[in-house]
Amino acid sequence: MSGQNAEQEKLNKLLDENKRLQAQFATTAKQVRELNEFIQIMLNMSPFGTCIIQGDRIIFTNKTFAEVFGTTPGQIRKRSPWNMIFEEDHEPVRKNIDAILQGENPSFFMFRATAGEEKIKWILGSLALIHMNEKRAVLGNFVDLTEGRVMQLAFTDPLTGLSNRKLLMDRLEQAIVAAKRRNDQVAVLFMDLDDFKKVNDTYGHKTGDQLLIEIADRLREVVRRENDTIARIGGDEFFILLTGISNESQITTVIDHLFESFAEPLPVGESSLKLKVNLSVGVAVYPLHGMDPDALMRNADSAMYRAKKIKKNYFCFYDPEQMSCEKDNRKKTRGS
Repeated sequence: MSGQNAEQEKLNKLLDENKRLQAQFATTAKQVRELNEFIQIMLNMSPFGTCIIQGDRIIFTNKTFAEVFGTTPGQIRKRSPWNMIFEEDHEPVRKNIDAILQGENPSFFMFRATAGEEKIKWILGSLALIHMNEKRAVLGNFVDLTEGRVMQLAFTDPLTGLSNRKLLMDRLEQAIVAAKRRNDQVAVLFMDLDDFKKVNDTYGHKTGDQLLIEIADRLREVVRRENDTIARIGGDEFFILLTGISNESQITTVIDHLFESFAEPLPVGESSLKLKVNLSVGVAVYPLHGMDPDALMRNADSAMYRAKKIKKNYFCFYDPEQMSCEKDNRKKTRGS
């Protein structure tokens, strides 16, 4: 009889332990459901677009990510991310993904995406390596910089609204990647205003700032192609990035238009004051004058100083041996 009692006691203990485990499992399952619900809510409330890519397919997106592309998470799931990325930016994006898969630390990078009716958007992204179903995957966080204050603060010059140096260098790097693939050229134009210091000394810095704003507006009238970039990197220094260049005449045509645009004095602010603007322009061309952004910027700078030494309203192509200017200087003498 005592043996039966012992067996019954053991069975009761097992039943009690089973009930305890069931209760613990139910509590854990509830916590997991609540945590998943919390994560879903946080992801869908987040201003950052989030997606998970595995095997060249998007297996998860939040609401914000889908809205960037004018669709829903359900519609975008299982699509290839490469169909959504601007073709010329495939290589730099793949380079960042490969770096993450190889264990490198996450970093921010920019690329262009296409969203409905071929609209191009600038995206700031970062990636991280995760595992889903015991397989490697990439978690991406993205911000649409096409519009809004974030883009203005981080990547534009606060005075003129032009691109700043950070954005210029990023676009120049991507332009070089695209030029390699298409076997064409990229041109960097470094513009410096002659005697701009005299404007500040004579009329004050407020007038100088108003003149810089007017100059930026004129540059926008000259450089209109979507894939080209105008940047102010400080003071009276401006850069123009020209992409898809197949011959030198495309560059000199833009330069001709630049000098024509500044042939007459510019109105400054709301006053009746008009000031004559003289430019010195240096040009460096990928791959002739450099294979990377730093070399092109440096050589365009050198060409600009060569032009400045010769006379006002002049331009030079970089020449590694003599830094000689255009002999015919095109259509005009462009004398001061």
